[in-house]
Amino acid sequence: MEKTMEKIVALAKARGFVYPGSEIYGGLANTWDYGNLGVELKNNVKKAWWQKFVQE
Repeated sequence: MEKTMEKIVALAKARGFVYPGSEIYGGLANTWDYGNLGVELKNNVKKAWWQKFVQE
């Protein structure tokens, strides 16, 4: 399971979904910032959740 998670994180970083917080601004270790694609993905998940659990 751990190797699978490492692969997922590596892919997300390579595709620009997330960036380690310390790489961009010298921030805290073990924090993540969303890239452009990550923000879009988060918004789509949030919208789908809202429609399913609030509006139905």
